[in-house]
Amino acid sequence: MYLKDLKGLKFPDLAVIKFFFKQGLHNQSKLKVLEFACSNGNNLSLFANYDYECIGVDLNKEDIENANYNFKEVIGAKNFEFFHANMLEFAKQNKDIKADIFLLPNVINYLKREDFLQLLKDLRANSLYKKDALFFTRTRSIKDYRYGLGKKIAHNSFFNEHDNTTGEKGCINTLYQEHELVGYFKEYLKLYDFKVLQYESTNVMGEDERLVTDSDIVIYGKIQ
Repeated sequence: MYLKDLKGLKFPDLAVIKFFFKQGLHNQSKLKVLEFACSNGNNLSLFANYDYECIGVDLNKEDIENANYNFKEVIGAKNFEFFHANMLEFAKQNKDIKADIFLLPNVINYLKREDFLQLLKDLRANSLYKKDALFFTRTRSIKDYRYGLGKKIAHNSFFNEHDNTTGEKGCINTLYQEHELVGYFKEYLKLYDFKVLQYESTNVMGEDERLVTDSDIVIYGKIQ
């Protein structure tokens, strides 16, 4: 496999890579992993290389097309399925996927808080993951550059009307504190045996090459 042949993103998220190996997932195979906001399958490609059954959902049609191409033509994966769908609707309409591992990276910040919490309810009610499944999420903290950017629409939630430095003009950004997320996941997913990590970095972004501070919260553990 050559990275240059992949369409779209080339690498899994660094936090996903660390999660994968620290949880010993490289010593397992043939488990089922479900990812919401899977993009072109860059995170799931790591699992596919260890013969996991991979299921991905993304709203972007081109990303799903790229995911199918990458898994079939470049990676040569045997057991995968990608859905072009709104993950909120997918969680309402599908049942009994019963994934062994559930990934929710870099997406809940784009949701209104009430939609995020409804998603958690639907995931559990419709058995999209197994009891004691592994869970991973990454999202933005209130220390992120995007905090306060745009019109405030709710608690720690902003609609970015004008600034396109990070390519997110027209997007909602809902930012969180660690204790909020842990509380939500405990209440709605029965999260236990978990870790909470902070990821911070500075990037040069936008036409004016502005320094942007990214501040993310990573949480992984088990859910019931």
